[in-house]
Amino acid sequence: MDLHTLVSLFDSTLHPEPEVRQAAEQQLQSLESQDGFLAILLQMIIAADIPIGTKQSVSIYFKNRIRRSWSGTQRALEQYAPINEADRTVTKENILLAIYSSPQAIKMQLTECLGVALKYDFPEQWPQLLGQVKEFLHAPDAQKVYTGLLALLEVVRLYRYTTSKRDLIDNIALELLPQLQKIADDAVSSDDELAMRLTWISFKVYYNCIQTGIPPSFKAPDQLVAWGTSFIKMIEKPVAFEKETMDEDAAKEPVWKAKKWAFRSINRLYARYGNPALLPSADSKKNMPFAKLFTANFLPQLVQVYLKQVEGYATGQVWMSLRVRSLVAMFLSDCVKEKSSWKLVKPHTEGIVSHFIFPQMCFSRADQELWEDNPVEYVQKRIDPLDDFGSPHVAASSLLIDLAVDRKKSTLSFILSFINNVLTTYAQSPAEARDPRAKDGALNMMGALCGGLCSRKSPIYDTLPDFLLTHVLPEFKSQLGFLRARALDTYCRYSSVQFQDKQVLGSIFESVFGLLSDPELPVRVHAALALQPMIENEDVRDVLSSHLPQVMQMFLNLTNEIDSDTISPVIEEFVEVFADRMEPFAVQLAQQLCDTFMRVMSDAVSKVPEITSANLDDISDKTMAAMGVLKTLGTLVLNLEGSPEVVYNLEEVLFPVVRFVLEQRLVDLYDEVFEILDCCMFAVKAVSANAWGLFESIYTCFTNDGIDFIEEMLPSLDNYVSYGTDVVTSNSEVQARLFNIIETVMKSDRVGENDRVCACKLMEAIMLHGRSKIDGMIPGFISLAAAYLLSSDAIETSHFLVHALEVVLNALHYNPTIALTVLEQYKWTEGIFTRLLQSSSKFSRVHDKKLMILGLTAVLSIPAAQLPPALQNGLPQLFEGVLQTFRTLDTAIESREAMQRMYEGGSDDEIDEEFEWDGNEDDDFEGGEDEDDDVDNYENEYLQHLASKASKALGGNTDLENSLGSDDDEDDEYDEDLDEDYSLDTPLDHIDAYLVLQDRLTEMQARNTGTYNAIMQSLSAENGQFLQSLIAEADQKRISQANGSSQQ
Repeated sequence: MDLHTLVSLFDSTLHPEPEVRQAAEQQLQSLESQDGFLAILLQMIIAADIPIGTKQSVSIYFKNRIRRSWSGTQRALEQYAPINEADRTVTKENILLAIYSSPQAIKMQLTECLGVALKYDFPEQWPQLLGQVKEFLHAPDAQKVYTGLLALLEVVRLYRYTTSKRDLIDNIALELLPQLQKIADDAVSSDDELAMRLTWISFKVYYNCIQTGIPPSFKAPDQLVAWGTSFIKMIEKPVAFEKETMDEDAAKEPVWKAKKWAFRSINRLYARYGNPALLPSADSKKNMPFAKLFTANFLPQLVQVYLKQVEGYATGQVWMSLRVRSLVAMFLSDCVKEKSSWKLVKPHTEGIVSHFIFPQMCFSRADQELWEDNPVEYVQKRIDPLDDFGSPHVAASSLLIDLAVDRKKSTLSFILSFINNVLTTYAQSPAEARDPRAKDGALNMMGALCGGLCSRKSPIYDTLPDFLLTHVLPEFKSQLGFLRARALDTYCRYSSVQFQDKQVLGSIFESVFGLLSDPELPVRVHAALALQPMIENEDVRDVLSSHLPQVMQMFLNLTNEIDSDTISPVIEEFVEVFADRMEPFAVQLAQQLCDTFMRVMSDAVSKVPEITSANLDDISDKTMAAMGVLKTLGTLVLNLEGSPEVVYNLEEVLFPVVRFVLEQRLVDLYDEVFEILDCCMFAVKAVSANAWGLFESIYTCFTNDGIDFIEEMLPSLDNYVSYGTDVVTSNSEVQARLFNIIETVMKSDRVGENDRVCACKLMEAIMLHGRSKIDGMIPGFISLAAAYLLSSDAIETSHFLVHALEVVLNALHYNPTIALTVLEQYKWTEGIFTRLLQSSSKFSRVHDKKLMILGLTAVLSIPAAQLPPALQNGLPQLFEGVLQTFRTLDTAIESREAMQRMYEGGSDDEIDEEFEWDGNEDDDFEGGEDEDDDVDNYENEYLQHLASKASKALGGNTDLENSLGSDDDEDDEYDEDLDEDYSLDTPLDHIDAYLVLQDRLTEMQARNTGTYNAIMQSLSAENGQFLQSLIAEADQKRISQANGSSQQ
C-alpha cells in the first residue's frame, strides 16, 4: 500500500466507467483495514503535489471511514473493519495540521471528522487537544487561528446541550474565550473574507457556550463589555449592497453570517440570562444579579442598536437577511415583556409596527416567485406553521401579538387604526391605484390577532361581521390568487363570528366550496382548511353530506399534490363528523388513502440509502404526510366500531400498509400503525385471521428495534390477549413470543421504568384473561417481578413499584397455590409480602385496590397448614391490609365515576375559553395593565413543567430539565400516586370486591375454622364493626342482584 497506488485508486473512483469505479472502490475497501491506512490518507490530503480533485475524493473517503468506524461500538464492528490504535493516534496528532493545510471545502470535511473523534475520545483519550487548540489560537498565521477556532467550535458543540460537562465549558470560557474576543475584535474592522470567517466562528463559539448555562467568566463586566462591543461593531459594520439584486444567497457569505451570529449571541444572552421577566423561577436567584446588571448597563445601548437597524432596514440603507429580520423581531418581543426594556421600545412602537412588522406580513416578491415556480413548496413553507417556523413572518406575527396583548393599553388602538387605514385606503382607491400586497399584509395582521379579537371582550367584536363582509368575503372573487388565499385564511381564523343574516353563511359556504376547484393550488388548500370550522354548523353539514364523496376526493387529490400533512386534520375531522355517512364508501376511501400512503412512502424509502441535506426535508415532509394519512385511517376505523363487517373489509386494505411500515422499519410511523391495528381489533372486539397474520411481523419488529416502542405496541399486544384469548391460551408458540417480549423488556438496560410498566401490564392481561390456562407462564412472571421487588434500589418510581407488585397479586388471584409455591421455592415469600404491605398506601386506583383485595383474600382461601411458614403467623396482618384497602375503595370508585362523568358528559362548570388579554378575567381592554410591570412568564414556567415531566420519562436524565432552569435535584416519583384511568377495561371490572370478601370469609369459616377464628379474634372493635358493615353491604348487593334478575 504505497502513496502512488492509492492516488491511482482514488482517481479511478472518479472514472466515468461504472466498472472501473466499482473495482477501485472494492480495492479501497480491502485496504482500509490495514495498519497505516488513515495515516496515508491524511498524508495525501496534506501533500502539495496531489490534485485538488483527488484530495476531495480522499477527504470524503476519510470522512466516511471515520464516521462508520471510529466509535468502535459492537454494531460498527459487525459492519465495518475496526480502526486500529496506531491509526487513531496518527489521526489525532495530525488532523489539525490537515485542516490547516486544506482548502475550504476539504476543511469542512475534516472538521466533521474531528467532531466524530471528539465525541468518542475527548477529553479522556485526547487530553492534549485543548493545548493544541490554544497554540493555534495564538499563532500569527490567520489560517492557523481559523483552524483553532473550527476545532474549538467542535469541542463546545459537543457539550452545548449537556449540564454534566459544564465545568469543561466554563474552563474553556475562562481560558480561551478572551483570546477569541480579541480575534473577533481585530477581525471585525477588516473586509477580508478570512477575517469575517474568524469573526463568525468566534461568535458561534460564544453562542454555543451559553446554550444551557452562562460561564461565570462571561458575567464579569469587562468580558460583557468586550464581547458586547464586538457584537455591536459587527452589527453596525457598513456593508455595501445592491438593493435591487440582493437575495438570500448573500446571507451565506461570511460577512452576513458574522452579522447573524452577533444577533443570535445577543438574543440568547438577553432572553436566557439577561431578561428578568423571562428568567426561569429556578434560575432567578442564580442569574437575577446578572440580569439586573445587564438590563441597567448594557440593554439600553443594545436596544438602540436594534432600533437603528430597523430604521436602516425601513429606509433601505441596511440589508437584513430573512433570519436576521426574524432575530430582530424576537429580540423586540423579549423587550416588550420586561419593564425597563419596554420603556425603551415604547416610543418607537408605531414605527416598528408600520415600517418593520407590516412589511414582513405582506405578500412579497419572493412569495410571488415561490407561488408561481413551486406552489407545492409555497404550501409547505407558507401555510404549514411548522415549516415556516423561524421565518421573519412568524417572528413578526409573534411580535405583533406580544405588543397587542402584553401592552395593549399602549399599542392596540394604533395597531387597529393602522390596519383599518390600510384596508380603507384600498377600498376607497380606484382599482388601478390599489396595492393588493398592502391589503394582504393588513389581513395577515388581523389574522395574527384573531385569538384576542374574536373574544367577546374584544373592543371591536361587534364590528367583526362588517369587517368580514366589507374587506374579506369580496376577495373570494379577487383576480389575484394570493388575495383569494388570504381571504380564505382570514375567514377561517374568524369563522366563529356570527352574522345576523343567516343566509350569509350559506353564501360563504358556496364560495369556499367553489374555491376547492380553484386553478391555484394554495387557494385550494386554504379552501379545504376553511371548510373545517364550517362543518360545526348543522345546515352546512346537511348540504355537505350530499357532496361528501366529491369533497373527500378533492381532499385526497390535494394530499397527493402537496405530499404533506397540511390538510390531514381536515380529512380526519370530516371522517369523524360524517362517520355515519362514511360507511358506504369507507373501503374505497381507505383504499385511496392507502394508495396515497404507499406512493408517498415508497418514494421516501427509495431516498433513505443516500440521504443528503438536499432531500432530508423532502423525506421529512413525506413522512409527515404519511403520518397524517395513517391518523385519518385510524379515525375512520374507530368511527366504524358499530360496523364489524366493514372493519373486516378495511383490514384487507389496511394491514398491507401496517406490514410495510414494520418490515421497512419506518420507526417514525410505528405509533400510527399500531394505533390502526389497535382500532381494528377494538372495533370488532376480536382478532381476525388477518390480524393474527400480522403478529409475526410485530414480533420480528420487536426483535429488531421495536423494544424502544413497547409503549406504542402495548395496546395492540393487549388486544391480542384480550380478544384472542383462545389462541393465546392454546398456542405455545404465541405464548413463547409474548413471554420473550416481556422478558426482554424487563431485563434490558436499554429501556426505562415506563417501558417495564408496559411489560407488567402485558403480564397482567395474560393472567386475567387466561385464567386456569397458562399455568406454565406464572413462575416466569413472578421471577421477573421479584428481581426488582427484592432489591432495595432497583425500583425508582411508585408507578413501576405498584405494577411490579401487581404482577405478584395477579399471580395470587390467578392461582394462589402456584404463586405461593414459586415464592416459597425461592425463599421470596416474606420479602415480597413485607414490601406489598408496606406499599399498600400507593395503591390509589380502583383497579389497584381491587387487585390488592383479590390477591390477599386468595391467600386466605388456602388452609393455614398449607401456607408458607412466613404467612401462617401473619394472616391477621394480611387481613388488616384487606380492611385498610376497603376503607378507601368507595372513595376511589366515586372519584373514578366523577371523572368518567366529566369526560363523557362534560362538567357542570363549563370552562371559559374566552381569550384573556392579561390573564385576568375581570380586566377589560381599557386598562388593567401596569406599564411599569414585567409580563408574567407563564410560557417559560410551562416549559419547565414539561421539561420536568420529560426528564422523568427519560429515566431521570436531568439535562433537558436543567437546560430550562429547573431546580429539582430529585427525580423521584415515589411519593406520586398513579392517575386514575376511567377508560381501563379489565375482567376485574366485573368482579365485586364486597361479594368476594364475603365468599372468602364464608368459605374460611366452613373449611378453615381455626384460622377464621384467629383472624376474627385479632380484630379491634373498630375493625370488627367495619367488617360487619362490609358484610352488610355485600348482603345488600346480593339482594339488589336478585331483584334485578327477577325483574328481567
